[in-house]
Amino acid sequence: MISFVALLISCGTPAEPDVQWEHFGAPFAVAQAVPAATVLADPGAHASGPVRVRGELTQVCQKAGCWAVVRDDAGHDIRVTMADHAFGIDKDTVGRACDIEGRLIDKAVDPARLEHYASEGATAHPEAGREHAWELVATAVAVAEG
Repeated sequence: MISFVALLISCGTPAEPDVQWEHFGAPFAVAQAVPAATVLADPGAHASGPVRVRGELTQVCQKAGCWAVVRDDAGHDIRVTMADHAFGIDKDTVGRACDIEGRLIDKAVDPARLEHYASEGATAHPEAGREHAWELVATAVAVAEG
């Protein structure tokens, strides 16, 4: 039987002393996370393949954990959706550090979708006031515990 720690290491979960990580979704395929500030400064430069982003969770879907908002150190935000609704993250993870792996896509902003997010607990929308916005479609998420 594989231990929880061995499972986390095999998933490529961030290895930081004194921090426990909870992993959701597929194992990480990208070895190192890039700070969210680097990615959000030029999302298009990171859109050609999978990217692993490190930031802070500021919002999480309160219905199913199927979307979140990640903030960088400069206060820039990006919406994260879980690929194909294949998994969700814990709803009580706001304020925690995270590593999120997925693909960046440039999407048209749909007001009805923003209303849907609001019905699930969104208090602000990174997409607000735009016609297009970058979104990170996640295949793997690790969240620092407690």
